[in-house]
Amino acid sequence: MYKPSVFAHRGASGRYFENTMSAFMEAFSQGAHGIELDVQLTEDGVPVVIHDLDLTRVAGVHKQVSSMTYAEIKKIRIGRKYLRIVCGHRIPSLYEVASFCEVKEMGLNVELKETVSERPAFLEEIISIISGLKNVHISSFHYHLLEKVKEVNPEIETAFLVRKKGVDWDNLELYTSADSFHLSKRLFTEPYVTKLRLTQKMIRIYGVMGNEKYVIDPPAFIDGWITDYPENLIIKKKRS
Repeated sequence: MYKPSVFAHRGASGRYFENTMSAFMEAFSQGAHGIELDVQLTEDGVPVVIHDLDLTRVAGVHKQVSSMTYAEIKKIRIGRKYLRIVCGHRIPSLYEVASFCEVKEMGLNVELKETVSERPAFLEEIISIISGLKNVHISSFHYHLLEKVKEVNPEIETAFLVRKKGVDWDNLELYTSADSFHLSKRLFTEPYVTKLRLTQKMIRIYGVMGNEKYVIDPPAFIDGWITDYPENLIIKKKRS
């Protein structure tokens, strides 16, 4: 497998609006190896691909995803302000994006958001939707969700999104339900890097742009990058 792999953060969101099929198709066109996306649950329990719980920022609608049915969500158009009315994007379902990744043979990183944390009973359905993909993993800031994922399917890869606070950095070995760690490039410094390396688990860095020195000449212990600009990293790898 290509290493470090390049996952497009919410698709190629540096060029197209985040978490839309346009952004995912562009990620494929740019040569990304996988897609990173966010999953929230609708009122009737359908996993949809959107980062925010509240629709105000992306749609100008003062409602929460969890208060709307999937039929209602399908009518919403998201995008940049003033443009969404005439050329807005639909909010895709997880099933739709997983099918796209299967056809295009792309990896998939599914980040579980707060509505899934509140209703973990829907994890089985989410895992069922993505389990047929060859290169898939589930990530979350909510470690208890990763524990529940392992209860449903011990074989699926899980990634713990770590922060500076709220994580027991001196006892990372206790996070046994995490197969890998994802961290912001702002944490890609000591003592965090050494502590993570000692776990001998996979490490992926998000928020990279492609012009960082460690991206141009990546350390051997980095397994993947998560970026808004996958093309930047793919081009640099080809040149190296």
